Amino acid sequence: MTFWKFLHIASMFAAVSIFVGQGMLSGLVARSGDVRALRRVLAIEDRFGPVGGGIFLLGIVFGFITAISGDLDLTATWLVIGYVLAAIILLTAFAYHIPYATKLKAAAEASPDDQASNELRALVEAPSGRWVNAFDGAVWLALIYVMVAKPFS
Repeated sequence: MTFWKFLHIASMFAAVSIFVGQGMLSGLVARSGDVRALRRVLAIEDRFGPVGGGIFLLGIVFGFITAISGDLDLTATWLVIGYVLAAIILLTAFAYHIPYATKLKAAAEASPDDQASNELRALVEAPSGRWVNAFDGAVWLALIYVMVAKPFS
């Protein structure tokens, strides 16, 4: 069980680092207004996004193996909460983050090199991005809390 638990924690740590790190970096670069730098960051993000997603899914698999090999009740309240939070993270990724990144990349490609177009500025400055990122951050923190503290167990 210890080996699987290590793999679960390590893969989830890596997934959080990739997703949060790349999101913060692309957000900072986008707000800087440097279109060429944003294009480069988004091109790198295109390669890291699928890697982070794969590692996240692998972490979920390792979590199930850990629970089964450790005789944990897969219907324990804290685990069910974890399942729901992980599903919310995946839904947010597919419903918001991936489409937003696609729009951001297209707007950056269409912008002149020396300044952000109106479309790119509107995407970067949209309040929905801040709200979704705050929500997403809260869900990640809640998931980490649930996995560490195991409330209601």
